[in-house]
Amino acid sequence: MNTFDTQSYKAKMKEFPEISYQEYQEITDLEIRRDIAKKNKIIQTDAYNRTMEFLKWKRWELIETLTLAFRRSPNKSYNVVDGIRSTLKDILWVKITQSELDFAKAYYADQKSKWANGYFNADMRQEVIDNGWYLPLKIMAVEDGTVVKIKEPVMTVTWPGELAAIYEPIFIRAFFKSVVATDAHEIDKIIGEGRIAEFGKRAAPNEDFHLDAVEANIVGGGLKITSNDTAALVYPQTLSGWTTAHRYFACYPSEDEAFLNAIEKCDKISLLVDLIDSYKWIDKIVALKKKYRNSWKIIGMRLDSWDLADQAVYALKKLKENWMLDPTLDKIVVADISSIDDIRRVENAVREAGFDPKDFIQYWLGWLLVARNKTRDALSAAYKLTNIESWATWKLSNDIDKEPIPWVLNIEIRDDARYVVQEDEEIKWERLLKTVYENWKLNYDDNDIQAVSNARARLMNTLAFANMKTKESDETQRIHAELRDRFLNKM
Repeated sequence: MNTFDTQSYKAKMKEFPEISYQEYQEITDLEIRRDIAKKNKIIQTDAYNRTMEFLKWKRWELIETLTLAFRRSPNKSYNVVDGIRSTLKDILWVKITQSELDFAKAYYADQKSKWANGYFNADMRQEVIDNGWYLPLKIMAVEDGTVVKIKEPVMTVTWPGELAAIYEPIFIRAFFKSVVATDAHEIDKIIGEGRIAEFGKRAAPNEDFHLDAVEANIVGGGLKITSNDTAALVYPQTLSGWTTAHRYFACYPSEDEAFLNAIEKCDKISLLVDLIDSYKWIDKIVALKKKYRNSWKIIGMRLDSWDLADQAVYALKKLKENWMLDPTLDKIVVADISSIDDIRRVENAVREAGFDPKDFIQYWLGWLLVARNKTRDALSAAYKLTNIESWATWKLSNDIDKEPIPWVLNIEIRDDARYVVQEDEEIKWERLLKTVYENWKLNYDDNDIQAVSNARARLMNTLAFANMKTKESDETQRIHAELRDRFLNKM
């Protein structure tokens, strides 16, 4: 029987402590300062949004809708959305307290006294606290794992304007898991599931960054092996991987002694092929595999540098010469891949040499999976005002690709296309955005582990509609055209 109280533990993790701003100023430990500051949900915005909130003042009471959309994709067509659930749970799970507001008021007053940006609408936050302590937003969003085409809505947030706007920096952060999942899916399409191990912990700036990347790789690519022990502990969908590295060989007088020690001590090991004389090392590993063939040990090789496609073909030909082409025993690991095009090159070279890469080639990837081109700009993630109480609005742009679609939106899958519809239109078929937060209730359960597996399955399901063209419904076209005419006539 599990006696550990997860809810109490999570509350301790998330809740803002009873501390005044004056007491906080006396703290010199930066880890504590960071922890306390990040727990204040009122301060989790930025000066950009606070300034707009101040300028609008009483207009913040108008009901507005802001829409999150991804206006670009690495594959030029669609993105695998991920990170919506974790983002919303992180900011909406715990109520806002009077202590947080009092702390924030003192902090912004101090900023103002220093001639910095002290703009702050305390009345708006006090109203939230006085009426239930939770943000009274309505949020609709696609579920994690959903395939969404470029410019289609990913999430809509509706309520008195600036309450819907202040968390823009946090909501946009879903771009990271989404771009990781999208790139992982692209690799998955090329090589198939189960052929990648993730070795990117050294490429991540911190542990949370890397754990997010591992989760997104599970969703987008069906990741099963990671070198990060923490990640393997957190995500039961993954196992901890193994290999040898340059440091190991450097502590032996020769690579031969290092090879033999590794084989004798391990039941399963992938031996590094050094970059100094790769082909010589491949020959040595093939000879050792032959020597130990009748044992129960599994001996692989990891190609790590230079022309990896040529080395892979060379190694497979050497294995074939020695009658060692058993897919269960003779895998070749290709590492240090720096682009998806390099993966294609290895796959094509192996296939052209007469071998099936799905049988013999595995990839152990780091930077490519967790950090390369994993920026907001890669998706052009944008959180824009698209509706204000009684009329549609949006950002008019010379770049039509950056122009958001106005009003309160959803995505509806129909027989002939994907339609960007207005939420109040008659429902004709399946819609992708669901209500995930309303009336202070977050519609997510506590089983985040299952949610990750569900997101992977949802990717497979919604991928069936990825090649359908996106169209605007008649009502959306009408609103869009009227709005563009209205804005242009005012210029």
